[in-house]
Amino acid sequence: MTKIFEKIIGALIIVFALYIGYVDVLDHDWRYVTPTDKQVKYYSISEDKALKLYQLMKDTHDILVKHKIDYWIDNGTLLGAVRNKGIIPFDDDLDIGVLHQDEIRLQAIAEEVEKRGYSFSQKTIYAICTKVTKLLQEKTCLDIFIYHKKDNKFVFTNLLVRNTYPKAYFYDNEIFPLKKYQFGEVEVYGPDKAKGYLDRQYPEWDIYAIIQQPHKYHVWLSAIEKKTKFILTPALLKAAQPTGPLR
Repeated sequence: MTKIFEKIIGALIIVFALYIGYVDVLDHDWRYVTPTDKQVKYYSISEDKALKLYQLMKDTHDILVKHKIDYWIDNGTLLGAVRNKGIIPFDDDLDIGVLHQDEIRLQAIAEEVEKRGYSFSQKTIYAICTKVTKLLQEKTCLDIFIYHKKDNKFVFTNLLVRNTYPKAYFYDNEIFPLKKYQFGEVEVYGPDKAKGYLDRQYPEWDIYAIIQQPHKYHVWLSAIEKKTKFILTPALLKAAQPTGPLR
């Protein structure tokens, strides 16, 4: 009986390994799918995660405005503000940009960030995150990218980040003057002209949604899912919920 059980387990392991090899090694063409509301819910972040992200955005906005540090939302956070009026249902972090000339003042907010119960770190980029107090608890983070002007563009100051995201730049007439965007129940600052940036970063962003997995994500995505373009439906155009109430 034990040998039969071992053979069954061995066969299952082989089948699983072959499946992993198929979806994660072989190249796949893009597929186009109209998602059901059930699928959107499956891929979406939890209500607790959404609420933590909105609170983190509000608190960071309040601190930066208080210290007169200009910032703008970028990457997926900007896409969410334009397309969803809030967080993209399956996005799991926040992204903002700050000019290199404000970096010293940015470092000075660390103490206030800590007083509000967050951590403040600087590695490749700056990050403000919720503190982990339980085993296996996932952090909720806001990444801060430093930009400087080069020729007629605002580009990432960190060369590694710039090379990783070569299309993530703003032309000098796209950022300023900053304007406000609705983001759930709060208003945040973003670039004056967002469309050019979004077109470079996320082609066809106004037609399809792509689920990316750059962070510690709440669901495991196969290579096929990573190369799926979901046709925008009302459920996909809705911001992650709940948007509040916030402290």
